[in-house]
Amino acid sequence: MIKKIFFISILLSVFYVYGFQWPVLDVVLISTFGESEFDEYVKGLDFGGGTQDVRPIDSGELVYYSHQNASPLDLPSGLGAYIIYQHKNGIRSLYGHLEDNSLNTDNYKIEKSEIIGTMGTTGTAVGSMLHLQVIDTEFKKYINPLLSLPLLKDQSKPLIKDVYLSSGKEKMVLGPDKIIKSGVYGLSADIRDLSESAGYYCPLAPYAISIFMNGENLANINFESMSISDGEMLLEESEGIFYSELYKSDWEISIGSFEFNPGDIMIEISVKDFAGNEGIKMFSFKVIE
Repeated sequence: MIKKIFFISILLSVFYVYGFQWPVLDVVLISTFGESEFDEYVKGLDFGGGTQDVRPIDSGELVYYSHQNASPLDLPSGLGAYIIYQHKNGIRSLYGHLEDNSLNTDNYKIEKSEIIGTMGTTGTAVGSMLHLQVIDTEFKKYINPLLSLPLLKDQSKPLIKDVYLSSGKEKMVLGPDKIIKSGVYGLSADIRDLSESAGYYCPLAPYAISIFMNGENLANINFESMSISDGEMLLEESEGIFYSELYKSDWEISIGSFEFNPGDIMIEISVKDFAGNEGIKMFSFKVIE
């Protein structure tokens, strides 16, 4: 029945829980792990909220740093002034868009209480911000920092706006009592979480998406880790999901392709954020020959 399903296995989250601290005192999330930005996945978290001191998420050792005016061949690009620390268990953390003259490069070893820089406007930053990445060097993965940071208070449910079925060049919005012909359709949805900390409309990527058809769980997408395959970022699963496979636009997420046979169909989409808030949308429609 199912021609193609995107499924991401849930990682053993406790493996990544190290009790890290937030890198800034006033936590204002403006972009989250796995979000669509500049036609690629966001590999970490972006913080706003004005100029703030930045501290490491854990004690560690200085690995590398780069100033705003470094060589254009310096990697990673677009981060402006940044600094990288090595922590226990093979974990590294990267802090980007720092003010160029604020980098604390004097100490090889750093404690959690020490300031390593100041949020800035270097690189591709729009306004004062901080970009944080958490990298597992042992398994060569980018890890969603929210797996190991303190729980952020949030009571807003993720939004599921329009849900679409597509076949060839035809695309339709699912609605009540829709009637479609049997066949294989791509299923996608406009999904976004909202940042309560930003204080303005600031959509974010969700944490987990589950799809059910007539009560059967067909697909699960979890924004927990990424790796690099053939030079492209891959949301991890048994096969992996490349950016171009998951995102049709910045907020329209492709769930997969399914064969719909004649009969009554009930589609349920569940979307969760890291605080456990859940948004649910259900559609019933009829499939005819």
